Amino acid sequence: MQSSQIRTLHTVCKRYGPGRLPHAEKNDIGAGYAAAAAAVIATLLYGAVISAMEIFTAGIEGAFGMVFFSLALPFVVPAAFLVGVISWRLLPSYSTPIGIVGGGLGSIATYLVATVLFGALLTAMSALSLTGADPISAITFSYGLLATAFVLTWWVTIPIGCLAGYVYVNVVNTSN
Repeated sequence: MQSSQIRTLHTVCKRYGPGRLPHAEKNDIGAGYAAAAAAVIATLLYGAVISAMEIFTAGIEGAFGMVFFSLALPFVVPAAFLVGVISWRLLPSYSTPIGIVGGGLGSIATYLVATVLFGALLTAMSALSLTGADPISAITFSYGLLATAFVLTWWVTIPIGCLAGYVYVNVVNTSN
């Protein structure tokens, strides 16, 4: 993107998007917001693609696929935010290649953090006998879900993470 497009995106984000959120002016918190926004976009895009494919093959019932994939949002969005904040604090980046690679690696790290969040909740619920499963089964299910989620969604999450990293680093460079 050219710098005028980046400036326009920066203005739009500040006025209408994540730039309005608390402490968005701090680069690390802004990186967390950018990662969380990328997670929302990737999840919804994946759900829309799968729902569209299901509509063509299964009829209108396929539209409900979007509801299923949106159940990941309460785990994926906070995980992406944490990964974005922590990664910026560990390696503040102002170069475009680092932003692209960092966004891609951040997407992968988000899978791990979301699995830990989901696994902890599921294991705690099973330990309290709320699910009918034993804790070992809950942990095993969580890691199976991680593998399945990665295999099914990497093609959308990693490119969107790379794009988010690219855009965010350029927005930071333009605003500084």
